[in-house]
Amino acid sequence: MAHYGTSAVRASVASLSHVKDVGTQCMQYLGQLRQMRQWTNSHSVAPAFGNLHSSNGGRNRDLKRFLEEVGTNPKEARYWLKQFQLVSGSSPSRPFAVVQVDQEIFQHSQQLKALSSNLAFLHRNDMKLLVVHGANLPDDKYLSDQELQNSRHQVTTETMIMVNFLEASGAPAHPIFSGSNVLRAESIGRGTKGKVTCVNKEALEWCISSGHIPVLSSIGETSSSQLVSIDAVHATAEVAKAVQAMKVLFLNTTGGLRDRGGRIIEEVHIPADLDALMKQSCSSQDHKTKELVCGLVADLPPLSSVVITSAKTILTELFTHHGSGTMFKKTERILKYSSLKDVDIDRLKKLVTRSFGRVLKENYFKELEGRLHTVYLSEGYSAVAVITQEAGLNVPYLDKFSISLQRQGEGTSDMLWNCVRRDFPSLFWRSRISNKVNAWYFKRSEGSWSNSKWTVFWYGISNQQLSYTLVEWAVKKPKSFHEPDEYEEWPAITESL
Repeated sequence: MAHYGTSAVRASVASLSHVKDVGTQCMQYLGQLRQMRQWTNSHSVAPAFGNLHSSNGGRNRDLKRFLEEVGTNPKEARYWLKQFQLVSGSSPSRPFAVVQVDQEIFQHSQQLKALSSNLAFLHRNDMKLLVVHGANLPDDKYLSDQELQNSRHQVTTETMIMVNFLEASGAPAHPIFSGSNVLRAESIGRGTKGKVTCVNKEALEWCISSGHIPVLSSIGETSSSQLVSIDAVHATAEVAKAVQAMKVLFLNTTGGLRDRGGRIIEEVHIPADLDALMKQSCSSQDHKTKELVCGLVADLPPLSSVVITSAKTILTELFTHHGSGTMFKKTERILKYSSLKDVDIDRLKKLVTRSFGRVLKENYFKELEGRLHTVYLSEGYSAVAVITQEAGLNVPYLDKFSISLQRQGEGTSDMLWNCVRRDFPSLFWRSRISNKVNAWYFKRSEGSWSNSKWTVFWYGISNQQLSYTLVEWAVKKPKSFHEPDEYEEWPAITESL
């Protein structure tokens, strides 16, 4: 266990319970902060990533290490680019991510060092951050006023520790101590435990717009100026809703949520996976966290996500789809149809045309009706899979698998594929040899065959003769789309769609 600071600092923090005047309190905080900085400097808390502002060489080393950690998959690169674009177009005072640092992390200096370095990297690259930390206060356990007071003193010390580690990593940070009236609260029962009623964003926005990372402790203030301890997860959720963050990260020392078999639950789609998630047995604290996070996702912007993960993997979680955490995100429900009767054909046509970049032949949907087996379609018409049952073949055919450009890179394709795979034990399909998605298809197929024009994929087929039959049928199947040279107005039509 790592120990931060001297006994004198801890004694000074404990004495704050006797200080009534807020101005005097702030002066004592600043004095303690200077002592903590001296301690940090004497213990050589160096950044794991180089300081980007030091030199071009440092910038290159920083970037190289970042790419080594998160990988260079093109799909993920598009995802990073989208995130950076969202940030660059947002308000200068709006954080890209709200990051909650669990209290346990402060007991592990190496994790805290790595976390601070990663947060500093994001800050240097204009990814605005807001850090929240504090105590985890269980609902089912009574804490005396003295215990809550001691907890607040510990949280104050941890605020200073967090600020020092961030600044040692090259990121200017600003502590938001209790008494700042940021977390307006009401007390619960007769004790000094409370819950957030309103978030005063002014101080947070000022910190962010001035180029600092706000470090906010989960200590609230009531209308009568009483300080109350607030559960850190609850405080983080309320802050994230108030600032409408694109990302919310709940960081711990262990990683994401686990299923009954002990495996990490990688993704939770809200509302589709909500019932199954809440039925899983877990501790009362985990159940409380699940409820809170699911409610938070519903109150964030459409493309936002919430992640529960280890402090060691923050960059991987932010910029890839293979982290060690659990990602919660809003997704459209996948609806299942056995006919086109209830499908908006015009909207479906636009989806397929835009995602393929080609114009469907006029009779496509009319011909589809006689051989259609199942259509999987997202509620907002951003993803579709069309399965047909072709005459003379016992294996269903995947005729179309299409994701809108706006949803690509967000896991929608995996969610749609899981629906298909769940209902169809065997399937085959074809793709143009030049299709950039083929790498994704290869990972999900069990067999394939290619010529100069097509690649035919399949899974669930062990009979070699049957696979020959399916390949022969697939390569002879008429095209669904017009070729550009067959349709002079093709570019104009796709643009108008």
